[in-house]
Amino acid sequence: MPTRPLEENILKLAMIGCGGYAGDWIDRLAEIPDLCELIAVTTLDPDDPAAQACRAKGLLVYNSVDELLDHLSPETCSAVIVPTSIDSHYEYAFKVVERGFHVLLEKPPVSVIQDLDRLIKLQRESGKFIAITFQHLYSTGVQRLKTRLASGEFGAIKTVRAHAVWPRPESYFSRSFWSGRIQMDGRWVLDGTLGNPLAHLMAEALYLATPDLGMAIPVHLEAELYQTNNIESEDTSVVRIKTKKGVSVFYSASLCGTKLMPICCEIETERAVIRLTDHAQLEITYSDGRKELQDDPGRNDHSTDRCLMIEAIIRKLLRNERPMITVEECRPYMLAWNGAFESAQRPVAVPFSKKEIEAGIMRFIPGIGELGQKAVKEQSLFSELGVEWAVAGTPVDLTEYTHFPSINPEWIDRSP
Repeated sequence: MPTRPLEENILKLAMIGCGGYAGDWIDRLAEIPDLCELIAVTTLDPDDPAAQACRAKGLLVYNSVDELLDHLSPETCSAVIVPTSIDSHYEYAFKVVERGFHVLLEKPPVSVIQDLDRLIKLQRESGKFIAITFQHLYSTGVQRLKTRLASGEFGAIKTVRAHAVWPRPESYFSRSFWSGRIQMDGRWVLDGTLGNPLAHLMAEALYLATPDLGMAIPVHLEAELYQTNNIESEDTSVVRIKTKKGVSVFYSASLCGTKLMPICCEIETERAVIRLTDHAQLEITYSDGRKELQDDPGRNDHSTDRCLMIEAIIRKLLRNERPMITVEECRPYMLAWNGAFESAQRPVAVPFSKKEIEAGIMRFIPGIGELGQKAVKEQSLFSELGVEWAVAGTPVDLTEYTHFPSINPEWIDRSP
């Protein structure tokens, strides 16, 4: 067991895993040795090159999560990073906090809202924080805009419209054992645009839909989920939300377009229309005709936001203070994500074409980029636009929603 005591200004960390996405964490943490030190990881394969590389760096390598927790203590390690599969988040986070550690939990926090509520309760009772790594909420552009919205400079927020198309090859949907799954081994996964690559888009839309801390709370939702690839879940989604304070939030996302359309959030307020592109480029058109353009000159790519997030969370934990985004702040996002699956009967298979891109063969929905933009502009679901293959979802009241699934018989019949 490591006996080296905690240093006042260095956060000692352990991590579940050491390869794949965990490898990116190892690289990022190595860039801030003045703030943190990764001391231990786990591996499923002791002979894996990633595990061997960790040993060469002097890290302790354990063969299971239980072994790691048995050999570490909160006196020698403050927090554990959990960058594992979606379906495992709840089990690992709960176990780690029960043993007295803070958690840095990869987004999405968990698959279903009842598990999130259990983690919220655990966080409140334990005094340990479960920080969620929605890194783009930490970006300079998003934070500056949130501050200005909170100041009342633009007046009341009326609508938020969010749109993105990211081309993904067929191989993307077979990259891991849980990719594109709705359910696996009796546990919910709900992998798709809303729960994985473009979860950031929904989180950002809800975050910018309120001047208050955290995210706006959805109370009513309608959604349509579509499927082009050979997966259980969705790769294209369109969602319309009404928040507790009456703000309209509209979301359209797809992994099935031939052209990249970056994340864009457009916020309409009493005094301006604000367009934030790729979490960084800001364009403001005021009601009197004035325009303002801003960009984040220090931002190179998405890894910049990740570094900002990691540093911000670590600084908070060093002072034993609550990070900006924890399981509690993510509850509105979970309402939107689970609510969308309740609204849709099931992901609807739609006609597609195929083409070869640099990353391989991809399936695409002809015209999905333009269709998504039209839907966002008019705040109309695909079925309301008369799209031949579109199927309307069921309106869902989320005011007292506490369990997925509890509305849609399609999902209730498949409950564990």
